[in-house]
Amino acid sequence: MTLVTGLRQAEARLARLDIGQAIADALGLAAQELEAKVVEVLSQRPGQDHSVPWLRTGALRASIGHEVDGTVAVVGSSNDVAVDQELGTRTVPPRPFLSSTAAGTAGDIASSIAAALARHLADR
Repeated sequence: MTLVTGLRQAEARLARLDIGQAIADALGLAAQELEAKVVEVLSQRPGQDHSVPWLRTGALRASIGHEVDGTVAVVGSSNDVAVDQELGTRTVPPRPFLSSTAAGTAGDIASSIAAALARHLADR
């Protein structure tokens, strides 16, 4: 931790901060962590807990990814089956894996973002 004793020193430290990049970096780390947790949820073999989609071919699991654009991070799937699994259909009950994983790890995600931002600030 750095002690700032004067207004000029504080101003100089603040001028060195790239808070936009710090936010993007923190969101990127959190999105990677959430992506890994979603992939883990999608690794259940047939016969296990049926509240989430089972691992059959691995295509749904392989389609999970994340993107970060400034202050927005998105974790999702490029596979059309994801919508049917997440929301259900007329014949298939919902088996949410994205929303439920995000909701279940919201506290961890917030802590991860806060820790990454704190590290960035401490390094400057």
